[in-house]
Amino acid sequence: GGSFIRCSAEFGGAIALEGNQSSAAVRTAVLEGCFASAAGGAVWMGGGDLVLDGCRLRRCGTTLVSTSSVAGGPDRLGVVGWYDQADWRATAPRGGGLSVEAGDARLVGTTVDRCYSVIGGGLHFDAGRGSLEDSEVARCEADLAGGCVVTKAAAVRLTGSSLRGCTAQLAASLLAVGRLDEGAGGEVLLGNGSLLDPSGAEGLAWNQSEVEPLHVLSGAVYYALPAPPGYWLHLPLQDTCHVAREACHADAACEAHFAECRLRAEGGPHCTAPLGAWQQPCNWRASPWLLGERLFTFYQGVKYFETFPTACRPGRLGGTADAEQSSAQCAGPCPAGAFCSGHANVEPVPCPAGGYCPAGSAAPVRCPAGSFSNATGQASEDACLPCSVGHACSALPGGALRSLPSPCEPGSYANASGAVACDRCPSGHFCEAGAIEPSPCQQGSFLPYGGMDSRDDCILCPLGHVANETGSESCGMCPPGTFADSPGLAACERCGRGGYCTDAGATTGTVRSLCPAGSYNPEPGASSVEACLPCPAGSHGPENGASRLEQCLPCTPGEFADGAGRTRCSLCPAGTFANSSGATGCYACSEGHYSAEGMARCVACDTRLTSDRNASACLLCSEGRFLDRPESVIERLANTSATFLQEQPSLCADCPPNATCDRGGTLASLGLPVNTWRLSTRTTDIKQCRTKAEASALSFLAGESSFLRSAAADAAQLAESDIDRLNGRYRSPCVGGAGDSLCFPGHTGVRCEVCELPSQHFDRRHLKCTDCPTAAALLREHAWVFVVLLAVGLARLAHRLSGRLKSLSRWFFVCALPKIGLVGKLKIFLSFYQVFDTLEPVYGVDVAVPGYRQFLETVRLLAFEWVFDPELLHSTCLGPIGTRMATWILWPFALAVAWILCAVAIPALYHGYRAAADLEEQRAAVASTCVLRASVIIAYACLPTVAKNVFNAKQCESFRLDDELGETQSYLRADWRIECGSAEYEALQPLFWAGFLLWPVGVPLCFLSLLLAARRCIVSRRQSRLAEALRFLWGEYQPRQYWWECLDTMRKLCLACYMLFVQTEDGSTKLLRLYLATLGTTMYLSVLCFAQPFARVDDFQLAVGANLVLASTFLSGIAIKICTDAGGASVASEECAAYFGIDSAEDITTVAIVLGGAMLAVLSLVVTWRIVASARDPTIRLVFSGREPILELPKGCSFHGFLSHVWGTGQDQAHTIVRQLQLLMPGVRIWLDVDNLSNLASLESCVADSAAVLVFLSAGYFKSGNCRRELYAAMEQGKPLVVVREGNEEKGGGSAADFRAECAAYCSDAAAGVAEAVFARELIVWLRAHEFQRESLKQIAHQLLAASPSFARPAGVHQLAPGLFIPGELGCMRFEVPVHLLVCEANAGAPRFATQLQQAVDEDELMAPRSTWEQHTPFTPRAGRGARRARALLLQDGRAALAALPDLASLSCRLPSRGSAVSTAGHRRSTAAAAAAAAAAAA
Repeated sequence: GGSFIRCSAEFGGAIALEGNQSSAAVRTAVLEGCFASAAGGAVWMGGGDLVLDGCRLRRCGTTLVSTSSVAGGPDRLGVVGWYDQADWRATAPRGGGLSVEAGDARLVGTTVDRCYSVIGGGLHFDAGRGSLEDSEVARCEADLAGGCVVTKAAAVRLTGSSLRGCTAQLAASLLAVGRLDEGAGGEVLLGNGSLLDPSGAEGLAWNQSEVEPLHVLSGAVYYALPAPPGYWLHLPLQDTCHVAREACHADAACEAHFAECRLRAEGGPHCTAPLGAWQQPCNWRASPWLLGERLFTFYQGVKYFETFPTACRPGRLGGTADAEQSSAQCAGPCPAGAFCSGHANVEPVPCPAGGYCPAGSAAPVRCPAGSFSNATGQASEDACLPCSVGHACSALPGGALRSLPSPCEPGSYANASGAVACDRCPSGHFCEAGAIEPSPCQQGSFLPYGGMDSRDDCILCPLGHVANETGSESCGMCPPGTFADSPGLAACERCGRGGYCTDAGATTGTVRSLCPAGSYNPEPGASSVEACLPCPAGSHGPENGASRLEQCLPCTPGEFADGAGRTRCSLCPAGTFANSSGATGCYACSEGHYSAEGMARCVACDTRLTSDRNASACLLCSEGRFLDRPESVIERLANTSATFLQEQPSLCADCPPNATCDRGGTLASLGLPVNTWRLSTRTTDIKQCRTKAEASALSFLAGESSFLRSAAADAAQLAESDIDRLNGRYRSPCVGGAGDSLCFPGHTGVRCEVCELPSQHFDRRHLKCTDCPTAAALLREHAWVFVVLLAVGLARLAHRLSGRLKSLSRWFFVCALPKIGLVGKLKIFLSFYQVFDTLEPVYGVDVAVPGYRQFLETVRLLAFEWVFDPELLHSTCLGPIGTRMATWILWPFALAVAWILCAVAIPALYHGYRAAADLEEQRAAVASTCVLRASVIIAYACLPTVAKNVFNAKQCESFRLDDELGETQSYLRADWRIECGSAEYEALQPLFWAGFLLWPVGVPLCFLSLLLAARRCIVSRRQSRLAEALRFLWGEYQPRQYWWECLDTMRKLCLACYMLFVQTEDGSTKLLRLYLATLGTTMYLSVLCFAQPFARVDDFQLAVGANLVLASTFLSGIAIKICTDAGGASVASEECAAYFGIDSAEDITTVAIVLGGAMLAVLSLVVTWRIVASARDPTIRLVFSGREPILELPKGCSFHGFLSHVWGTGQDQAHTIVRQLQLLMPGVRIWLDVDNLSNLASLESCVADSAAVLVFLSAGYFKSGNCRRELYAAMEQGKPLVVVREGNEEKGGGSAADFRAECAAYCSDAAAGVAEAVFARELIVWLRAHEFQRESLKQIAHQLLAASPSFARPAGVHQLAPGLFIPGELGCMRFEVPVHLLVCEANAGAPRFATQLQQAVDEDELMAPRSTWEQHTPFTPRAGRGARRARALLLQDGRAALAALPDLASLSCRLPSRGSAVSTAGHRRSTAAAAAAAAAAAA
């Protein structure tokens, strides 16, 4: 009965029990607020026995720590050491209420509430035993695990106890069992109504939804029935704790006591059967009291539940028997006639009145609407009774149950049983309380609204109204001719005679309506005005109520009555007259006359004016004049004064010269001739339309204008063939005429260039609306473009496969084109045309010269616009203007992709199967170079065209809309349907700026960026992939002016595109653009002449000529615009001649066309001349690429080679070598003493300034001291040596052995290794015969290129490996007849060479590898393997053999008797080697 309040200690804040012999018993005590820093906030046990009976442990606890300080941080520790880590085994605070380290603790009727600790917020059992009987652990907290109870190795039994609402931040909010570091874990037996209920936990910062209520690390948790009433466990029938033994072995006593032994842990005298296995059904060894219990066992793992055991759900009845607590069915469903509303129900509640409860009900079910129930305990809907008539059963608020029906309220009724609600009493009736049927009102009364409950609510009919039926909702009004003079009548009375009753609902019969003036009524008692008869035509009745015909009076003269029933006669209107009395109508004035109202005769008009028939005034201009005011002004003047034109005759102006004015014409009705158009009928701004007719034919077209206008007016009656015939005949969409219909049928909009049908587009070439092509037709029309691209790819593939095609294409693309500079000339022409083609769209120069448009179409074939039909790109068939703009911007990308696929992918596909593995990477690099080159070319060619298309979204043209107000309207030239400044126009501007940044800005910047990236290689002429791919941009210019193409591109863009920013709306009609273009072209021409950026003189001259032609063309454009009016028509020849001395604009235009044609002709002549000249100018080429090699100099060197020779015997041949190399390798720099030597003492520095040293060995070379100086300097500086020896002994030549001996004799003063350096490789033999000399020069060039940095890299070595060739050099030949080779036996080498040649031709199996010369010589036909062998002998063995012979030309070799003839037997095996040998023998 004592209290322990706020006690504290390290172990056991209130009570500490230590020692196995100690014991304590605490009964009905209160331990509150106690605290222990280590373990057992209220009680701690280190041994002994403890009994807590009826005690309360409240708010006790141990030291708390933040989970962030625990190893592993705040994360969940998991099943491995989640709270029992080694670091915390001895130091972790535990047991907020009770901590048992050893001993036996028993809690009877004890409550542990709101205690806290790190481990085991309520109770902590480390070892020993624990027992909770009728006790409760609730709302305790743990920092780590075991919010209510933790048992590690102890055995704890809960009997009639509960763990409720505890929390843990990491694991096991209620119960944690076992440990991992030591042996078997703890065991917990729950029984006799014990309950684990995690609900009721107060919210913590930690997410409680992640913490399981029960966690078993080792050991087990058992539950033995009974559970609390209303709860259940899933217990299989076999789950009874017993000792598992093996079968008895022929032991009767064992078998007799076998069942008893299954429940005895200690065994016995008859329990001889051994244990079946170490793993037993339950841990009866540690807890023998488990034997015989029917258990629910939970082993290692975590368990989530709402309660344990599980509460029976609503609608189920709980019980206390084992069978009722062994499944989710509990004791079965709630019985019929009762309901079980909550969890764990053990007592059903009787069903209340107003509802019914089927079996298993969790709540009563209300009787359906229209029924009720006045008895309790009902089990089905059949027990609900329907509402009786005069009553209603509606749903009660709040889900209440109805036990009695409700009678209908006054003003409502229910005429059927089972009514949910009473019906509202209808209008014309009343309903008392509980009414079954509504009661009607009597005749003569009415009730206009429903819901009434008394007869007094019925209303009597008012005067003029009656009700002839009962139950009336309203009273009917008496019809015309009747009346009702008292209330509550059932029928109306008739009016008396005389006049007529006009109103319905009359209240008296004495009120009559008289017949109106102009009529009479002789019959009394009428009921409508139709009874009054009208006065006849020509007369009138001035008084009301006439009763006789004589009261209708005839009209006086000058008046008329054109119909019956007139109250007075009318005056004749203006423009008419009447000259007799009693007239029924007036006569109209004739044309040219007018009359005012009531006049007896018509007056003639003034001579300046005219009038129509029946005119009241002269309001028309005479023929040849028109009323020069818009319709709105005319209406305003007419409103001011009807005779304004008579008052202001000056308003009739003379007809404009380019229009026709009919009689009575106005500004709106001006007649326009064919090929003219205006925006509205309020302006005289008449524009010329496009036309295909020649200028001389316009007069004929003007004569046919009336026919065209009539055809346009009757377009609906014309057949389609007739329309096509008319349009083809007159060649203009503008048919002229008056009013708004100025266009040919099917055409509308600005200059009649908009098609009315959405399926058509305006064809600018044929100047008419044509049907949009189908996708198939479009593909057929443009399929040739893709065929061409595919042919390019196949041609490249065939070029790889065919030797003849390869040779032919190499000659054309590698020899002919670079020599004539065709690329540069085509670029100059393309630039010229792209600017020349903007004269009309940008500068507004209308070139109306016969054949001009045909000339442009022809020139377009030479430009890049043939790829896509420009007309198609501008047609509405592609969709709205935004789609077309996107097509304009993106189609070059599609072309580039198609080009790459056809020209690169097809050969790449072939090489993917045929190329060697070591060349795959090189092939890929070459392909990437080709892709970049093609992209640059396409971007260059398409740039001005695409840029012009992009600027179409900005280019507007202004037209006068109203002359009076000065209003104008601007339309987009790319689509006349779009008005500039409109929302649709503004929506195009983002797309315009995107295209502007991508093409006119982005492409030049991209070109400049790429050129800057490759500038070092371009300036130094070093080879690189990027520089080679960009050769199209810089190849025609000087190295230091590689950027000139970007400047020229900006010039084109300024002239063709940027000029559109100048006077955006009407700039094409002004002279400013032409003036700026002339000025800019002249300035560019000056800079061009000053800079001279072109590498070729002919390109420079052609560029100067092209810009001169452009400047002249712009000047001609200024003259053309001065000689044409605003509408595009030519000014009178006298006025144009007064300014320029030329009769008309056509003459000036002809001059401009001649200049453009001259540019094309000059280009053709220059290209032809260069083709002829290039055939006589061969150079050395790389076999790998077919191009001239890049002559790159190493850093610090000024010469490609230093020629070292002795003057006495090598001077002439040294000069020949240098001059021939300079011819065959343009740009090569060879140091030669006669050209470059200024000081003999500087020989060593000159050697250092060269990339390689070319040594020409002739007699006396090693004897010369200066030659040895040059040789020693080359060896000391590590320069590559190219050694050539003279082969002719008469010219100072000798064999390699002779020169080696001379070196040994004179090079003793040099360092060792001179001979090895000079004679390390095979010496190049210098031969004088033309074809053989070229072979020597090719070998010299090959070794010089090998010393160049461009070919020292791996890629360069690979390019140089196939060798060199000279276009037009001697190729493979054949003899068509057997060949006899005569051999001079006096020459020891000749018979041996001839024999080898014969054997190679005859023995096909002795095939040597093909030489590089044979593989890559142009115009090489296929030959047999013997032919290839013979050629290889010529290049390898034969060269040395021929070099060893004396000069064949000096031999006087006759045909002695001992001479022999060698015959070759093949027509197809003869080769160039045989021909060369035959020629040598003949010489």
